[in-house]
Amino acid sequence: MQVGNAAELERAMDDDIDIIITRGSEGGGHGRNEVGTLPLLQLATQQQLKPVVAAGGVGTASGVAAVLAAGAQAAWVGTRFLSATQSLGHENVKQVVRASGMDDTTYTRAFDIAQQLAWPAQFRGRVLRNEFSASHEDLSSWDATEELREKMVTARAEAAVDIAPVYAGQAVEFVTAPQSAQEIIAELAGFRQVLAAASRRFG
Repeated sequence: MQVGNAAELERAMDDDIDIIITRGSEGGGHGRNEVGTLPLLQLATQQQLKPVVAAGGVGTASGVAAVLAAGAQAAWVGTRFLSATQSLGHENVKQVVRASGMDDTTYTRAFDIAQQLAWPAQFRGRVLRNEFSASHEDLSSWDATEELREKMVTARAEAAVDIAPVYAGQAVEFVTAPQSAQEIIAELAGFRQVLAAASRRFG
């Protein structure tokens, strides 16, 4: 179960849930925007009742090391792979992801409303800012016309990144060049060296 606040975490602990994913507000795509990854992870691992996976804002070997040191059993990395050479995403998307930084994301319902998607209001999406998100910041469900929906569907099909949503988390900061999935994984595997160096400094 993915959780995004303390109340959801408590329910996951009480219910018949095998693995808990603590998805912080830094994460890309749909989720809550209430708690950062590290505070939520600390609360989840404090109880030591169920395996916990940390998600949201993890994009480097240091990030993986941080969440593992905080007690997570695994790190969930998504945004780093958006630009991978094996990704089926359009080249327009890959280019805008590589050109963006952590300050270029926003958390909004505008794209869901425009596409008439039935996401509950509390689960908005973290996306890269573009012309549409900037000009439709106050979009309400009353503005959701069929014409607007068709415009958004077309933009997504054509990978028109000035209009269509590009879901990405704040770890987009660390996507800077074309890499294969193998190269990204090898880079992230450097968490072992990060933890070993920390152990030497503070052990």
